[in-house]
Parts: sequence; C-alpha cells; structure tokens
Amino acid sequence: MSEHHTTLTEPVRDLPGRPVTLWLDTTPETDYPALDRDLKVDTLVVGGGIAGLTTALMLQQAGMTTAVIDFRRIVSGVTGHTTAKITSLHGIVYQTLITHFGREGAGLYAEANQTAIEKTAALVEKEGIDCEFSRASAYTYAVTDSQARRIEEEVKAAESIGLPVFYVQETSLPFPTRGAVCLRDQAKFHPRKYLLALAVKYTGEGGLIFENTRALGVRRNGAGSEVMTDRGPIRARHVVVTTNFPFFDPAFFFTRMYQKRSYVLALRVNYPLPEGMYISIEEPFHSIRSHPMEGGDILLVGGQMHKTGHARNTAELYKSLESFARDRFAVSSIDYRWSTQDNVTTDLVPYIGVPTPMHKNIYIATGFAGWGMTHGMIAAMIITDDILGRRNDWSALYNPFRFKPSSAYSFFEQNLHVAKTFVRERIVSSHEKLEGRRIAPGQGGVFSLDHDKAGVARDHDGVLHAVSPVCTHMGCMVTWNNAEESWDCPCHGSRFDSDGKVIHAPAKKDLEKKSLKDTPSE
Repeated sequence: MSEHHTTLTEPVRDLPGRPVTLWLDTTPETDYPALDRDLKVDTLVVGGGIAGLTTALMLQQAGMTTAVIDFRRIVSGVTGHTTAKITSLHGIVYQTLITHFGREGAGLYAEANQTAIEKTAALVEKEGIDCEFSRASAYTYAVTDSQARRIEEEVKAAESIGLPVFYVQETSLPFPTRGAVCLRDQAKFHPRKYLLALAVKYTGEGGLIFENTRALGVRRNGAGSEVMTDRGPIRARHVVVTTNFPFFDPAFFFTRMYQKRSYVLALRVNYPLPEGMYISIEEPFHSIRSHPMEGGDILLVGGQMHKTGHARNTAELYKSLESFARDRFAVSSIDYRWSTQDNVTTDLVPYIGVPTPMHKNIYIATGFAGWGMTHGMIAAMIITDDILGRRNDWSALYNPFRFKPSSAYSFFEQNLHVAKTFVRERIVSSHEKLEGRRIAPGQGGVFSLDHDKAGVARDHDGVLHAVSPVCTHMGCMVTWNNAEESWDCPCHGSRFDSDGKVIHAPAKKDLEKKSLKDTPSE
C-alpha cells in the first residue's frame, strides 16, 4: 500500500541563537588562494580540518614538500563545528572495544588517545598558541539506575586496560545523576584558534594551502597519483584524504559507516558553570562543557543525535535541546546554535591508513564518531609514520582494511536498514502534488511534479527552487532538513544545499535542477 508522507513542517521561526558556530564567529576568515598553478608535491592533503592540517605540518617539518586543498575554507567544516573536547573518554566505548579487539586492542586505543592529548598540549606550549587550552576532567554520566550499572561496567572495562578512570556518585552538574565515569587531565580548547595558528606555522615553513579547490577524483600517475580538481590536476607521491567522509572510496566505506547529525547551543547562565566536560548515556545523549568568553564563560550544550536524513523536523530538535538546557540551567541568553555531522564505523574504531592493498600511496582518515580532536592527531601520527617508513604500534588497530567478525551484525544491520530505506522512499511511498503556494520560506519537501518527483523548497526571498530528489550517490530519496535548509540523504548521509549543491560526501555530483515554470508560486 502506498504511503503519502510529504509533510510540510511549520516555517522555521524563533529558533534559539544565531546560526553560526562560536568558533567561526570569534576568529577571522581565512583567505588562502584557490589552486592557480601546475603543482607537484611529495604529499597532497585533501581536507583542511584538524587531521589534514596536523598531518601536513608534521610531514612539512620532516622535510617533505606538501600542499593542502579544501573544498571551501580551511577549518570551516566538521572541525569548525565540534564541541572541542580533547579526551580519551568516549562515552562507554571500552566495553565494546574489548569485545571487538580484546583488551590489548582496547588498550592501544586508550594509549593512542592519551598520547594525542599530550601531543596537542605540547604543541600548544611549544608554539605559544593562544587558543584557550585548559585541562579538565571528563565525565560520562548516567541519569537512571539501569544506566548507572552500565557506567560501573565501563569503569571496570577501562580500568582493566590501564586507563586511570574512577567512579563518582556526584558531579558538579546542577541536576541529579546516578553515577559517572571520571577521567582526569583531559583538555578543551578553541579549535579554530589552534588550527589557524598551525596553518600560519605550516605556511611559514613552506607548506601550501589552496582553498575553494574541490577534489574530484584520484588516478595513478607513475609511482604516485594525480588528484583531479576543479582547478586542474595535482601530482603527488602520496595523497592523504581527510575530508570527513572520503571523496575517494575504493574500500566501500559507505557500507561500513553511517553518518549522524547532532546539535549544539551556546548559552549563558546566571550562576557558576559546572566544572569538567560531560556526556550522558541516555537517549538522546547530551554533551555539556564550558568555554571562556568576554563577558563571562559560555556553556555548550549538545545532543539530539540522529542518523542523517532521518529527522522529519530538525528545527524541533534545536527546540528540544533548548528545553533540556532551560530545565536544568538558569539560562539568561542563547547566543549561538549549530549542528555537525560525524561518521561512525561498525566497530567504533576510526579508519586510518591505506584503504586497500592496491592503493599503497593513498591514505584515509575517517570515522571519528564525534571524537575528532584526539583522532585527528592520531591520524596525523599514524599516517606521518607510515609515509616516513617508521613503525607505529597503533596502525594495525586503525587499519581501514580490517574486518572483525564481532562487528558483522552491525554491518548487516546497517546495510539492511539502507535497503529498507531505499525501497520505502523510492518505491513504496507516494508524494502529494506540488502546490507552490503552500510552501513558506524555509520550507521544503518532495512532491509529485508532471509524472515525476521533485524536491522543492522556498528561500527567504520567496523564490522556489526545485531539484531532483534522487541522491547522486546511489539513488536514494533525499529529505528536507528544515533547520539547516538542506537536502539530506537517509541512506548514506550525503547532503546538498537548497539549490542542490553537494555539502557532504559520499555524493560527488550536485542534484539535477528541475523546472517549475508551470507551478503557482503565490
């Protein structure tokens, strides 16, 4: 039986905060040129976030010639939308890691993350980077008795691999909890101030940065590779892909990861903020941490996570997050709001290294699952060591070509979900006939149009835009994200702006434009 599910949510009004990240709003815009020359380097890094810039700096300092290219501006993508916790305490991950990798593998994961924290701290101190870096304890907390038992199990798991965690009954949060894992000597910072300083250091040592340069593909070229961009080709002995979701995917990562979105509010409160950094294990989870600002510290409250393309009213998620914050803190104002997108692997360990044995001069770093501030540094260390021919004890754990039988269920469950989504959206569902006058500014949806389907949205100037709703990655039907005003794919997480231009991979091509010449617009 067909299902009519075209829904128009209420127009997006009075959402909390300004729609920009705190990090972007409190730092200058970058202005590096687009690629403007024939270029050949030892290593080309594609993606100017924390993993890409750190890798490029390490290789440049090791005596290689390097360049970084970014689709837009550096540190404006996922790294510019983080909550910027530098920690080894990633929710309740260690129980799962012991299941998939044994105590030895889980111990290497903890060791890598702890090392990344200290490496970042040392770099901040050595270079004198003013980025509000400070030490803080990290907490994973429970709000029910059943969750508290899971917390106790996580403490035992983390202790068994040598991570110096301990169990606490109470925290400095202004609401009751049922216990928490605590890990001291973690850190937080302003990620853009940190990375823009690294970019200045990098270019000062001869590294090249090209912005507004989009990588389109990779092909072999003798002993190295050639990266095709919209500005011309770049030849390199080594290519490092750090584009959140890899634009080059010979290992079918889209079948081995899912993409998720979550939301953040930056708010001011009327009493002292809690000490430390927090994440809950409730569903939906919540993340809490403070950051120093002029006029007083600001509190970042995040959460409302969902798989990309699976929330029919994303604006309501911001409002739910606001309700959570106001119920627990004396909120005086909400200054910023933003969202982010992360990739999660089937066994919860990122993919870092050579993607397949056939691509030995190409490196991938992806699947950070929201913990990119440590895993970006880990990726830089693993990839730099491999390129320079040095041993790295973590490389086998993070090997992108690995397969763990214990994660097979997650793999099949994820891909069965994708198949069901494809069938439901492309075959079973039907869509209402388009009536342009019903679509308010900021609204959009998929409609029937002249025996076809179209994704139609109205911008804030009153103009209707129509695109094919078929994702250019693998043909799934996109959905309208009314808070971010984008088209999001529920199968593999590709995202497109309201006019159909690619925002997030794995899609590489823009959505096809549709004509609305016979559609009433008022």
